[in-house]
Amino acid sequence: MSEPKCPDCGVRGIDHIVSAESAERSKHKSPWFHVIHCNECGHVYNTIAKDVFVRNRGTQVILPERKRDA
Repeated sequence: MSEPKCPDCGVRGIDHIVSAESAERSKHKSPWFHVIHCNECGHVYNTIAKDVFVRNRGTQVILPERKRDA
């Protein structure tokens, strides 16, 4: 299996891909998201939402489990 390589600085290895919590916080002091980045140059690979706020969920439909024939 090959090692991941940073597209900006070229450093190789999974050890250089790290995450950090955002400075922005919820009212409960939980970070809003995590930033996945290179610890050498700071290249951002992705952001992952920590808290998701949903205004209106709408109607929820719950379907019964379907039994399969054995």
